[in-house]
Amino acid sequence: MEHLVLIGLNHRTAPLDVRQKAAFGAERLAGALRALRACEGVAEAAILSTCNRVELVATVEEPSAGVAAMEGFLAEGSGIGRGELRDILYRHHGDFAIRHVFRVASSLDSMILGEPQILGQVKSCYGAAVEAQTVGSRLNGLFQAAFRVAKRVRTETGIGEYPVSAGSAAVELARKVYGDLGRKRVLIVGAGEMGEVVAQHLADSGVGAIEVTNRSYAAAQELAGRFHGTAHPFERLRDALARADIVLTSTGAADILVGRELVREVWRDRKNEPMVFIDIAVPRNVDPAVSEIDGVFCYDVDDLSSVVEANLAERVKAAAAAEKIIDHEVRNFSNRLRATRSAPAAMQIQGRIEEICRAELERCLRRIGPQDAKAVEEMEAMAARIAAKIAHPLLMELRDSQNSPEEHASAALLMRLFQAKDAK
Repeated sequence: MEHLVLIGLNHRTAPLDVRQKAAFGAERLAGALRALRACEGVAEAAILSTCNRVELVATVEEPSAGVAAMEGFLAEGSGIGRGELRDILYRHHGDFAIRHVFRVASSLDSMILGEPQILGQVKSCYGAAVEAQTVGSRLNGLFQAAFRVAKRVRTETGIGEYPVSAGSAAVELARKVYGDLGRKRVLIVGAGEMGEVVAQHLADSGVGAIEVTNRSYAAAQELAGRFHGTAHPFERLRDALARADIVLTSTGAADILVGRELVREVWRDRKNEPMVFIDIAVPRNVDPAVSEIDGVFCYDVDDLSSVVEANLAERVKAAAAAEKIIDHEVRNFSNRLRATRSAPAAMQIQGRIEEICRAELERCLRRIGPQDAKAVEEMEAMAARIAAKIAHPLLMELRDSQNSPEEHASAALLMRLFQAKDAK
């Protein structure tokens, strides 16, 4: 009988440099899958390798020996010593392995709770294993169930509906003012990395246009080009502000760049149309007093952090509901798996009982001599009923033992008692 096992390391158990050593790049993943599958005692194999985790999933003949073989494979492939590797690995068997795969696919084990990218990564790694022909019915069933569970978690809990990055929070704050951003113009003041990240989220939200200004005009042109936008000389900041609905500031200036009086002038030029300032610079680029102007909204890094913290709390609530879904799905999948394992034994035991009853009926008929067809038919029906009545409680016992540690022992005992051949 094959057992499901999983070993791995992730962002919680191993630092980045160790995870990088253990990682399997796309160029060597197929070869690694076949090598893992070739390890003694391994029947099926899959590898999940991302920047935050490396996990080996397999079906094995014997759990402890299978895990040892998998650890040896990972140590040899990564160059990490067996002792060091042993301290940072987690190991799961049976239902615990099923639960772990379901949680990973559902983004409950991610660095950012509820992030959607992990499901695509799991699907990609599964696809690589299918292409390498290292998965069979057990792992195929496991991953297909994981994809279904992940979809159910995202649909029923809404765990991905609450943004937990600064960029997403900026979009959320802008939408609180404008609703649809499709016709809104964004001005990026500064060409720093953080400003670019937040600008990317705004661009992904479908804003109408993006413009950039920076003390280095060349840097402004480069950043604007990434968003198919327009660059402006920093000396034209006032004019650029007058055209902008959303202003994202992220410069290294030590003093305020956008003061209250400047915004008041711009606001008049805009005929009192609303403006949103998202100031992610430290120290501030925008005077917080601009919020005193009617129709002008100013948010800083603390506001973004508050949104992120509140949304993360919502994701934690959704995760609690997701865990209940996973509990239910693990039980269902585990029961189906055990039923599949015991089905050959059940069929053979029932077949053996029917065979014994038929043999005894034939012996009886030979002893008592020829009988009319109707009598023979009635005796055959009686023998079938006897076989069914003997088999029923035994098969119920076998079915009930599926959820207990004695499952395999019960099947083996019944098969020995009825002299049925073991089926794998």
